[in-house]
Amino acid sequence: MGQISSKQQRSPIDPDWLALNVVEALPADAILVDEGLTSSRYIPFLKANKDRYGYHALASGGIGWGLPASVGVSLANPARRVVCYSGDGSAMYSIQSLWTAAHHKLPLTAVVVNNGGYRIIKQRLRAFHDDERYIGMDFTDPAVDFTAIARGLGLEAMRIDSPDKLDVLPSAFDSRNPKLIEVMVDQTV
Repeated sequence: MGQISSKQQRSPIDPDWLALNVVEALPADAILVDEGLTSSRYIPFLKANKDRYGYHALASGGIGWGLPASVGVSLANPARRVVCYSGDGSAMYSIQSLWTAAHHKLPLTAVVVNNGGYRIIKQRLRAFHDDERYIGMDFTDPAVDFTAIARGLGLEAMRIDSPDKLDVLPSAFDSRNPKLIEVMVDQTV
């Protein structure tokens, strides 16, 4: 239990702790589109999959499919809440799909896990090439503000930067309005 409580208190938020909180906050009939890659490694173990259409993840190793896929899933399942769990790097590929969610007033919540860059590419560069020169892989100068982008595309949006603010997830997931929740997590590679 000591290890869990240290994750509860860590700021920026531990991505594994965020994943647990997201799974626990999901409505029973929600559909989860999981493109968290490095931040969702435990979700398949934490979320019971009793519904063959209730969980979508990992499309052949490509990144950037999560947000548009969640829009498509929501259009195909208008009576169900859809939660998209995406890394910030993945979200950068197709952020414009949020406009479609706002335009159609989809019951979709996008959780963008912001670790400040392309963590999955950094991990692969280090693992496969023993190289830690992360050129062009950080979202700095300027930092990407996903909350502002989402608002500009017509969604309700909020940023969570400390673990004690994760208690908003259940109400955010139950809302019928499209929204984005940007969660600032640990940037460790």
